[in-house]
Amino acid sequence: MVDMGNGTQANLNKNNTKIKAIDGFLFTHHHLDHNEEFTPIFIQSLLGGNSIIVAGPKPTATMVDNILSIYEEDIAYRLSKSGRSISDVKTNFTAKDLTGNTPFYIGDIKITYTAVNHAIATFAYRFDAGKESIVISGDLTYSESLPILANNADYLIMDAGGAIELGEQRNAAKSNNNRKSTKSREKAHVNLAESSQMAKEANVKNLVLSHFNFTYVDQEATTVEIRKNYSGTIIYGEDLMSLPLKQNSTTSKHSSLKDNYPIVDTNVQGFYSDTEEISRPSAGDSFYGQDDNYTGNQPLYTDNGDGTISDNVTGLMWEQDMGTKLTLEEATQKAKNAKLGSYSDWRVPTIKELYSLIQFTGKVKGATAIEMFIDTDYFNQPLGGSKIGEREIDAQTWSSTVYVGKTMRTDATIFGVNFVDGRIKGYPKYNPKTGADNKMYFRLVRGNTDYGKNNFIDNGDGTVSDYATGLMWQKTDDGMGKDWEEALRYAENIELGSHSDWRLPNAKELQSIVDYTRSPQTTHSAAINPVFEATQIKDPDGNPGQYPFYWTSTTHLDGQNPSAHAVYVAFGEAQGQMNGRLMDVHGAGAQRSDPKSGNKQDYPQYFGPQGDVRYVYNYVRSVRDINHTENTETIPEESVQTTEHAPQNRQRDNSQGLKTAAPSFKKMLTNMDVNKDGKIAKSEAKGKLKENFDQRDKNNDGYITEEELIRRNR
Repeated sequence: MVDMGNGTQANLNKNNTKIKAIDGFLFTHHHLDHNEEFTPIFIQSLLGGNSIIVAGPKPTATMVDNILSIYEEDIAYRLSKSGRSISDVKTNFTAKDLTGNTPFYIGDIKITYTAVNHAIATFAYRFDAGKESIVISGDLTYSESLPILANNADYLIMDAGGAIELGEQRNAAKSNNNRKSTKSREKAHVNLAESSQMAKEANVKNLVLSHFNFTYVDQEATTVEIRKNYSGTIIYGEDLMSLPLKQNSTTSKHSSLKDNYPIVDTNVQGFYSDTEEISRPSAGDSFYGQDDNYTGNQPLYTDNGDGTISDNVTGLMWEQDMGTKLTLEEATQKAKNAKLGSYSDWRVPTIKELYSLIQFTGKVKGATAIEMFIDTDYFNQPLGGSKIGEREIDAQTWSSTVYVGKTMRTDATIFGVNFVDGRIKGYPKYNPKTGADNKMYFRLVRGNTDYGKNNFIDNGDGTVSDYATGLMWQKTDDGMGKDWEEALRYAENIELGSHSDWRLPNAKELQSIVDYTRSPQTTHSAAINPVFEATQIKDPDGNPGQYPFYWTSTTHLDGQNPSAHAVYVAFGEAQGQMNGRLMDVHGAGAQRSDPKSGNKQDYPQYFGPQGDVRYVYNYVRSVRDINHTENTETIPEESVQTTEHAPQNRQRDNSQGLKTAAPSFKKMLTNMDVNKDGKIAKSEAKGKLKENFDQRDKNNDGYITEEELIRRNR
């Protein structure tokens, strides 16, 4: 829906259009006659649980925030009748101020926009669905940008400024003068010469006039003036008019800023057991399903030669050299004043934007840097200053994301990425001894302001789709701790929602579903959207109300034996024990690493200067690609296609260079269980399963059952 002036609700009722069926609300501009009925419509949509987008020029986002603030008690009261709260529905919508010209989607409709000339900030919109296109101009005077946006469109719905009123005695030719000579009441609107000229320049098939200032239009006289420039079809708009299209464009139920959050691959290149680097494992092998068994959106940067680096996957542009350490307030002011690369829309990145740069080709040994966790061919990455008593790893890059809880019991905390040691942690904003603002590195960013915003849909079958990243997730976790090899095997063999191509997510995929507005301290929940379910656990002191660490498929090259650790993400507090007291030391949403294996009875343990809790037996939330093929047959590599700037499906691979889905036990039975007894005898086993049969046959009875296949042989 574009603009919501007086009479919108009445016309929705006349047209039998349910507010719950509306996926998005767009504004051309914020004059009262274009937005006065938005408030009741938006609140009804909110109460209905709609997944919607609200977008337009500034101050669209502020307007939505003000509505939520003013009507907070009323909304909360109405939601309470159905057992819901405001926090339950806030995640259902995205409110944004449009800047730049980055296209977005609502369902299957591509939306592009451009600024046009009017008394206040105003946008025109173009909607493309299939082969059909409609452009809505909003109020405007002549704008060179509009014909570019509307080029070859099927319909251009235009401000009808200058239309001739029936019976009006004025000289019709006056409406054909340029805008400098129009009457004062028309200065914010086109005249007929301007509207017809823009329609001609755009080569649109149909010009639809709307937004009349009077009831009766002299269509004959108005058409005469328009025909001086434009020869296409002229349509005089009316309330509830439907415009015929050549085909019906089906709109998906999934309202999203589609593909706004492509996950950049970790760039891992190698395979590891829990003790050493190994050769590439194949399906059915131990440690199959780890990071490098899959290929995602490979990092692709461009050095613009002006101190900026463009990320061609995410659409973000980055500051190449961070300069000196700053406080958060100083960094925010720096971004506000920055003119780097002739751009003025720089900002301090969120933790999700910043984490898009991490690469797990990095390597560290304790506090000593070996290889950076960022591409130093493009980005300058300093080390901590030994001359001032810092360790090499004391060169963290902070984000704009403030932790909603407290670390170290009382510290206000800012999340940052350490590109020297490959971790996300929360860092104290203030020096605990002096109270002064701490200073750290900041790398400014611009572009793709929708990066990091999820669009979750509960599919009702135990799965949740994120249409921003193109990933589908297991709604509930596995419910019990596993070591890393068990976690890999569990994810490879799960069948859920009629899909069997599940896997353990890599570090960047798993971090993409962290909700940094939630924590056990503040929302009494895991740091994840409520559409998911997370197992509640007790902390090492036996206190309830905590949530697990979750394994990723990514090895973290750190320590004496760099193969021995894998990355996890803390969806509960990232706790540690300091001075004999257990506390949240790094914040819910931190990314650290654990040993991949160990005797279960020996854990949890505490490690490092903050006494990080090590569980080793962490939880699993499996992932798959939404558009991944369900065909289990091998597919030639050249037949797998990807689209630039869109989420690329992470493909399984094997040593023959073919794409294949990992076999579940059910599929193994189909291929190997000759006598159909529901288990695989040694004489029936094939390939790698035959080679590893004795390891898998836990009870040595000569058969492998499903339980033995998915559990680690200890």
